[in-house]
Amino acid sequence: MNRKLNIGAFQFFSIIFLFEMGSATLVGLASGAMQDAWISVLLALAAGCLLFIVYIKLFELYPELPFTKYIQDILGKFTGKILAMLYIVYFIYLGARVLRDFEELLVITLYNASSLISIGILLMFLVMYAIFKGFEVFARVNEFLFMIIIVIIATIIGFEIIAGLVDTNNLKPVLETGWKTIIKEAYPLTLTFPFGEMIAFTMLMPYLKKKEYAWKYGLTGLVFAGIVLTLITIINISILGSNTVVRATYPILTAVSYINIADFIQRLDSIVVIVMVIGGFIKIAVFFYCAMIGAADLFKVKKSDTLTYPIAFIILVSSVWMAPDYLEHYKEGLDIVPYFLHIPLQIVIPLILFVIAFIQHKTKTKENAA
Repeated sequence: MNRKLNIGAFQFFSIIFLFEMGSATLVGLASGAMQDAWISVLLALAAGCLLFIVYIKLFELYPELPFTKYIQDILGKFTGKILAMLYIVYFIYLGARVLRDFEELLVITLYNASSLISIGILLMFLVMYAIFKGFEVFARVNEFLFMIIIVIIATIIGFEIIAGLVDTNNLKPVLETGWKTIIKEAYPLTLTFPFGEMIAFTMLMPYLKKKEYAWKYGLTGLVFAGIVLTLITIINISILGSNTVVRATYPILTAVSYINIADFIQRLDSIVVIVMVIGGFIKIAVFFYCAMIGAADLFKVKKSDTLTYPIAFIILVSSVWMAPDYLEHYKEGLDIVPYFLHIPLQIVIPLILFVIAFIQHKTKTKENAA
């Protein structure tokens, strides 16, 4: 981890796509907007792209440094280190939340007799294995997984259409809930989850082979993921209806479970669970890497791999202890986390940092010119 990493163009694109799909496919995004949820997702995607542009601009000002490092250059050592530590804890917390999401998913769907901690241990062993193999190996695996998951998603949607499940009348009437509800569902809930979580890539962009990849492939990957999530939202509503989407624990699994072609092609929800777990693995691993990179730099750890065990332990324990049950975990993710964590750490602080850094950069340029 301490040696110079290199992330290729398609690798960066694949990681972003799988990261964004991650746990976003678990829930019905912007379900409060009912049949207009897909409009909320598109609005959130547009705002998410603008937010990601801010992250790219910060990266261009400090192309060799990860986010937790150039915070210290912008704000000074003392304040910068405190904020850097806050972001490291934030990445660990997000990793723990995603882990809890998939612990709950696997216990509810496939392993009813298992405990959350046992599923969590198995998932964390998988993530730790990826960490020890190195980021280059992890990035190459993402390229392979991207192709597989795209084929599976296209096949599943094709089966839903062939089975005659899709009824576009469920998308009508458009704008029944009004723009106020649509915008409320888009901001801040859908903006911060999943699009605002791209803050993690401020830690990875310094390792791109070419700086321009952030624009060409980072932004493209984000837009592509957003379009696929919008399409999945439209398909789910078309099959289930907005009322069922709101009530369903995992709308995508409910929709896929209806597939039955000639009494032969059916029960595909297990395949979808596998695809979702792959996305969850990618997302947890990315947050893990970000926390490890930041902690190694902040605490001057020469060999960052030594941080793998403590970070893994903290993520695992936090995932189990953060909420007593799934409903409390879900409610916390809707009512508390977006307002007290996501908005300040994904939006407010990066924007303030960008303004300060931009002014500092302009001042230095004028001083050098003089």
